[in-house]
Amino acid sequence: MVKRSVIITTIVGLVLTIVFAPKAFSQVTFEYYALKKYHKWGIITGPVLYNRAKLEPQYGEYTFENRPIWGFNAGFDYDFHPANKWSFITGLIVALEPVYNIKYSFKEEDIYPQFKGGDVDKAKMYAMTSFSAPLLIRLNLQIGDKMFMNFRTGLKVMYFPSGFASFSLTYHNKDNTEAREVFGLKAESPDNWIQGSFVIGTGVSYALKKILIKANLVYVMNFQNTMEGEYLFDNLFVSPRSYGFYKLSGNYIGLLFTINLAKRQKNGKRTSISPSR
Repeated sequence: MVKRSVIITTIVGLVLTIVFAPKAFSQVTFEYYALKKYHKWGIITGPVLYNRAKLEPQYGEYTFENRPIWGFNAGFDYDFHPANKWSFITGLIVALEPVYNIKYSFKEEDIYPQFKGGDVDKAKMYAMTSFSAPLLIRLNLQIGDKMFMNFRTGLKVMYFPSGFASFSLTYHNKDNTEAREVFGLKAESPDNWIQGSFVIGTGVSYALKKILIKANLVYVMNFQNTMEGEYLFDNLFVSPRSYGFYKLSGNYIGLLFTINLAKRQKNGKRTSISPSR
């Protein structure tokens, strides 16, 4: 858990960035003529891959495998000065936050006899939806008549209500007269509902007649774990109890696509692309 002072400092810094960054970048007058044809608003969508959770075993020989977790981002962004070389971007991103993606196995001697050779299985779970607002500085460089490369970095504020999730595994004997709960995992999100993260990324954009298409590769690193908890293996026939801690950072790499529509002229037609200056 982060200290309250850290949270307050982060929020204050974000507020100051929102207030002063757009004004500062408005002073940068260098513009790409080809990009003046598009709206400031853009629609975002794309897949993300969350890092594996980490285990901190305390005792016992049993653990389990944590796997990367696929997710999906959707939302919109707002580029204050889309035609400028430098600009400031914000918006709203919606994501389904993961809890776990695990693979576990049990030795033959630790479970009921009908499981010849032991048992191997997988389990995956997602938590509730999060809402995030990026606060990014963006640099645009033209690399072709209609193609641009961008670099971006900054912060992201995430609204993620605290919650609890659990997983348990119970084996039954062959005639279903006896059962043993052999594995349990529980995790919860932090008490503070507002979390912060660092964002860095790069991408390319291509200017078409009616739309501007952007593809950005981004990496998001949270200031605190999104889920923390503990696991327990118990009631096994031979092996002793195993216990440890579970931590999911919520960090991810994403490939996000953005589409900005071209502006309409007064006659109802969209403006066309002219060669950049």
